Amino acid sequence: LKLGEGEKVPFPWAMSDIGLPPPPPPPPPGEGGEAYDGNPFGALVQPPPLVLRCKVVLLGDSAAGKTSLAKVFQGGAQSFPKNYNMTIGVDFLVKRVNIPETNVAVELYIVDCGGFSVCQDSLRPQWETANAMMLVYDVANPESLSHLEDWYAQLKYARGESAISGVVIATKTDLMDQPGCISVEQGHQFCAERGLELFETCSSRGVVDAPFHFIAERFYHKYGERKQELENLH
Repeated sequence: LKLGEGEKVPFPWAMSDIGLPPPPPPPPPGEGGEAYDGNPFGALVQPPPLVLRCKVVLLGDSAAGKTSLAKVFQGGAQSFPKNYNMTIGVDFLVKRVNIPETNVAVELYIVDCGGFSVCQDSLRPQWETANAMMLVYDVANPESLSHLEDWYAQLKYARGESAISGVVIATKTDLMDQPGCISVEQGHQFCAERGLELFETCSSRGVVDAPFHFIAERFYHKYGERKQELENLH
């Protein structure tokens, strides 16, 4: 091949000859007829989560295991207190629970109430504004179950006509084999007489989540029911 003066060797794959593939066609509209908005990442963008806040009060005798229950729920089994410290007045913990198959999280604002009668005046403002309650007893201490009726009665008295949902929690179930422990049947009988659910927990083994998740999901469903009622007014 002879080239004349000023001529260049032709490059068979000159960029001007390379055709870029055409853009893919837009996806068909969805079932609802939504038009493609030109953003290929639109389906990956999730709306911000809806956060509902639920205030939960823990009631029961001193040394029933309320603080351990709350701390292990918040931080896992490694948060189980090695030394016992009595709660005087109230202590507060916060943890979110994601509601399965939704974009909703319930933020549980947990109020750990001291088990001394001298503290009850400071507890009542917390009882009056609570969304849910947890009545806690120690399976190794029969008096802690019999005293729950007093705690429950005082809570209802403080709230007047305002209803409240809740659960009963049996703690320290790893001690169930000891003589004189409260049987599961006794716990269920107490709950059945008051229309409450019973949950068995063991903070030292990290088995505490179930009652908190139950409270969170019930609060979420009540929110949905209330929202529907308000929408039906329009």
